[in-house]
Amino acid sequence: MIVLAMVASGFGIGLLLKMYPVESAIVSTCHSGLGGTGDVAILSAASRMEMMPFAQISTRIGGAAMIVLATLLMKLLH
Repeated sequence: MIVLAMVASGFGIGLLLKMYPVESAIVSTCHSGLGGTGDVAILSAASRMEMMPFAQISTRIGGAAMIVLATLLMKLLH
């Protein structure tokens, strides 16, 4: 369900920003992969290896945002 929500939100944001919605959904799905290896697997399955730089940036920013969010939540809930 989480991956489907990520795909739907990437597609919706892509439509709102007048981007290619399928490609923005694919890049947002790279957050659910296993880092760089997951990016390669997802992009090669979609035949979109030219999007690798965007997927890497997306994965790194998303990972950093999750660490910051988890730290804030632990501080609030502790």
